[in-house]
Amino acid sequence: MPLRPAALLAALTAATPAVAQSQTPVARYVSVDAPVVALVGVRVIDGTGAGPREDQTIVLRDGRIEAVGPAATTPVPAAARRLALDGHTVIPGMVALHEHTYFGGVRRMTQMAASGAPLYLAFGVTTAMTAGSMFPYHELSLKRAVDAGELPGPRFLITGPYLAGSAPRVSMSRRPATPAEARRLIDYWVDEGATWFKVQGDVTRDMLGAIIEAAHARGARVTGHLCSVTFTEASRLGIDALQHGFITNSDYVPGKEPDRCPPENMRIQADVDVGSDAVQASIREIVSGGAAVVSTLAVYESFVPGRARLDSAAMEMLEPETRREVEANHAALATGGLTVPPRLLEKMMRWERDFVAAGGLLGAGSDPWGTGFLPGFGNMRNYELLREAGFTAGEAIRIMTLNGARIVGEDRRIGSIVPGKAADLVVIRGNPAANLADIYQVVTVFKDGRGYDSARLRDAARGLVGLR
Repeated sequence: MPLRPAALLAALTAATPAVAQSQTPVARYVSVDAPVVALVGVRVIDGTGAGPREDQTIVLRDGRIEAVGPAATTPVPAAARRLALDGHTVIPGMVALHEHTYFGGVRRMTQMAASGAPLYLAFGVTTAMTAGSMFPYHELSLKRAVDAGELPGPRFLITGPYLAGSAPRVSMSRRPATPAEARRLIDYWVDEGATWFKVQGDVTRDMLGAIIEAAHARGARVTGHLCSVTFTEASRLGIDALQHGFITNSDYVPGKEPDRCPPENMRIQADVDVGSDAVQASIREIVSGGAAVVSTLAVYESFVPGRARLDSAAMEMLEPETRREVEANHAALATGGLTVPPRLLEKMMRWERDFVAAGGLLGAGSDPWGTGFLPGFGNMRNYELLREAGFTAGEAIRIMTLNGARIVGEDRRIGSIVPGKAADLVVIRGNPAANLADIYQVVTVFKDGRGYDSARLRDAARGLVGLR
């Protein structure tokens, strides 16, 4: 049966110290809770694409950003809780677009009710779109618990179960046989609380078009990990977001048959010339169709032999048996299996750079998986790889924040550090514009003006990924 919010709360609090009953469930994780807060002397990367601005003051009032400007000329209200943050950088809360609340890629697939939500928030993800769910009712219950303030976590945007074009690989995938069935499925899950739908497998263009039409009629959006339908075809059909980028785009497979997923997809791209006229023309067509693309460079790096690494801090979050499986998965990269050659990762980076240069809207997501790629940690690794791909610090932060907000239709409310927007902010010790590794040094995450202690959130999840 679906895990109710109360049960989710019990799962989380069982792993954390007891607190006074007078406290609210999330109070133990809150370090800043005042009507007016001033962050003084900070470096700001505001999410608009602009570079860092030094020695700034940000004033928060009643959960919103009231003012941003040079510390010398931006007054601090007398009633404000003043935080002196010299040597710190503030970025907007991240809007992440390929997230999961289950952990797969290991023998035992589990819902991350007690671990995933706090880990996302601990690393600055304040809004997360779940790109397909294995346990959709659990996920909806998790969302309700977070929204009610019973659990710490980001705002979740739910995609519901996978809509597959081929025979479902798991029990929570569904293959609609007709457009009418697709409409019924979408109506049902929208009524339950889903706002996105994810398509994968050997879906046909006709069925994808029917799914997009039905979802848009209900105010929902569609994303996809595609193969049988190419990116250019999906863009013509009106898909909202394309997951993973170059590596999954079957536009580049010679002799591809319509509505068929070529088995060599995700391998043939390693030898495609990204700079060719044909590839560049496809990029322009995707852009003209209005489809956004979600970068997941970091999870594919975890399949690159010799380059993939296990983050020791992330490994501490895994339940011991799951950790052993993850370490075995990592070791197996040296002996074959699903691997990504380094040149393919480099082509993925080049394709994303060219997509943005052509006017495309690029967001980012992590796609947690059994290669040791975890919520939060993976989102931060995305920043490092976007920088390696050639984006500036300001551009990389925009991809992970304001662009994500635009893709989910929330850019008027979140995604950048602008007066009037929700006070979703990430306080980082150091300067990630100059030293990429500093991006992991998150101290405090503000969500709607309430500051959560990153270390406490990580402690809540320690040893639980792969268990609950």
